[in-house]
Amino acid sequence: MADVQAPAPAGQSPASPTHVPEAGRAAAGTGTVVAYVLAFFALYIAVLTPVVSTLALKVDALSTPETRAADLALVTGVGAFFAFVANPVAGALSDRTTSRLGIRRPWLLWGVLLGAVGLLLIAFAPAIWMVVIGWAVTQAAMNGTQAALQALLPDQVAETQRARVSSLLGMAQQLAPLVGIALAFGFTAAGANEIWIFLVPTFLAVVGVLALVAVLKDRRLDRADVAPFRLGVFLKGFWVSPRQHPDFAWTFLGRFLMLFGFALYNTYQLYFLIDRFGFDNATALSWQLRLMVVQAVVMVVASLLGGVLSDRTGRRKVFVVVATLLAGAGLLTFALVQGPGTLYLGASLFGAGLGAYFAVDLALVTDVLPNAETEAAKNMGVFNIANALPQSVAPALAPAFLAIGSGTGAGGGNYTALFAISAVIVALGAVATLFIRGAR
Repeated sequence: MADVQAPAPAGQSPASPTHVPEAGRAAAGTGTVVAYVLAFFALYIAVLTPVVSTLALKVDALSTPETRAADLALVTGVGAFFAFVANPVAGALSDRTTSRLGIRRPWLLWGVLLGAVGLLLIAFAPAIWMVVIGWAVTQAAMNGTQAALQALLPDQVAETQRARVSSLLGMAQQLAPLVGIALAFGFTAAGANEIWIFLVPTFLAVVGVLALVAVLKDRRLDRADVAPFRLGVFLKGFWVSPRQHPDFAWTFLGRFLMLFGFALYNTYQLYFLIDRFGFDNATALSWQLRLMVVQAVVMVVASLLGGVLSDRTGRRKVFVVVATLLAGAGLLTFALVQGPGTLYLGASLFGAGLGAYFAVDLALVTDVLPNAETEAAKNMGVFNIANALPQSVAPALAPAFLAIGSGTGAGGGNYTALFAISAVIVALGAVATLFIRGAR
């Protein structure tokens, strides 16, 4: 795929290329920014739509009501493991790529094409085992593309415009699953073949990323410009001692618990709507879309408000604690709801919690980041493990929570227990935040 420098002899330093791009780079042009944001948006349509909706539909078509929760846990759990491994590894290898195409373009190009193959395997899969393989390929390949996309922000965007471009990327990521679910609802309601709910997002991702590859003026590295690399030293560099850096450890734990609760809800939301309220697939997708719109609107408002208030007061922890409690209240509402109208309340509370949390949590971890002057990028990469790991752990544990007691709903899943446990896990994230000493 790309020329990557081999590991170096013992005693050499690992990590990053010796060549560092100049600090005073020119601002990225409008065309580059537009292509970047659209590629980000298109890729996340293909990656996030299966997570929140279409994988559940595919698994439902290939499983029985009694086995679908476990089957979905298998698919998403295996895929999340490959995502967890692929993203940091691909990012590290991208930094050392000496291809004629540049350091990022090969990973963008081959990642999205291989990811498209994985999504096509899912679309045409006749059995669960092929869905597992397809989603593993998709997650590994698309996370390679994601790593390269994320690296383009410091590579291509000047510091003076980085915040604006970051906000556009954040909006693109939030809107992507809404578009994906809307497409899935449209095809399902029209009675179209289920392959279209995978083919169209795949096509959008390929077109979006290839358009960026075509206009991107990527950096090229010579082998002499790349620092030697040792795998063992590189892997050890990801360990941040909780004893030496307890504030970072507590912040990591708080983020992990918050996203763990979110993953428990997100993975089984569609089955919850079908089982609790007796919806058919099209109606469940319609409700999922409505709830995501409400959640997204509230999330944006809460994010803006929380960020402004936190910066003005200089406080972080209180906003994180309130945010996690709001998200927990939303999950508890889902656990207890009996009529679909109350779902809007749960989505509003959950969206408010997520918005306020993500507005402040990144500032909180920045405040307590170890060795921020010399190892900021590496340690932020370690922190991002708290984003990926819950996607693997949650699907593995969710079937046990759903099996508590006799269960409710046509599929026998105890969603009251699942969401109540999710609420408790999120609340524990608030407790973890209270132990942080290096931030207000």
